[in-house]
Amino acid sequence: MKKTTMIALLLILPGIVAFLFFNLWPIIYSIYLAFTNAQLGNFPIYNPGSKAGPLRFVGLENFRWILGDDGFREAFMWTWIFVATSVTLKVLAGIFLSLLYNSKYVKGKTVYRSLLIIPWALPLLFSVTVWKFMFDPVFGPINVILKSIGVSNPPNWTANDLWGFVALNMIEVWLAYPFMMTVITAALQSVPDTLVEAAIIDGANYWQRLTKVVIPIVSKPIAFATILTSAASFQYFMVPYIYNAGLFENKFLLLYGFRKAFGANPHYGRASAVMIIATLILAVYMYVNVRITKLQEGAKG
Repeated sequence: MKKTTMIALLLILPGIVAFLFFNLWPIIYSIYLAFTNAQLGNFPIYNPGSKAGPLRFVGLENFRWILGDDGFREAFMWTWIFVATSVTLKVLAGIFLSLLYNSKYVKGKTVYRSLLIIPWALPLLFSVTVWKFMFDPVFGPINVILKSIGVSNPPNWTANDLWGFVALNMIEVWLAYPFMMTVITAALQSVPDTLVEAAIIDGANYWQRLTKVVIPIVSKPIAFATILTSAASFQYFMVPYIYNAGLFENKFLLLYGFRKAFGANPHYGRASAVMIIATLILAVYMYVNVRITKLQEGAKG
């Protein structure tokens, strides 16, 4: 038995080493950098001619600087605004499409389902590039259509903060609705027909059946999907980076941290501090939401 155990440990040892090196070590090293003055001039080898000085431990100085920076506060505020707007739109879109898909009046559901999951199948880079072209203020189809219906001065979707933010919400809904629809559709199919039929017999209209019978039954799956997609919105990075990184530099926390590391004046210590702060905020957010929605009770049961 001991020999078998030793052989098993030897077989899984390479996987454990690879996991620790490629996953755990970068996290530990990033935490270490957050408490140093790591910059381009002193990382990883000190350059005597650099103004950065030698690499040294600075304690909580990076965190104090970040929390006092107007750019961080702006990014923090807009990130949560984006979470609120995009998640609301994604949940509403997911519920609407799921109800439509589950309707007995809809024919060709197989084709319908195949078309609706297209955003999952397309590479993110390709999808965002296409959307960026569609929102182009001069040649984009969206502004061309707006001009054709009489809008003389359509929005500048790629250079204006507000309209760019609206565009990102639309892109995020398109990218995320397949996940929301899949989870909610599966939940709706578990609702007993007898309950709906009983509500009909009691004289409940469609809206009453939906809000008083159907939604309460599938509330936990919807809450689960909402928490996951809100976490994804909080970590929004690739889409605004491809769409217009400069415009949204102070609109999303992860993009703000990225620009601190790879922008005009790279400061790896401050960038690492941003990522740690974002991780802690997300961890607290997830924990509070799981406790509020009591999802852990379903997992235990």
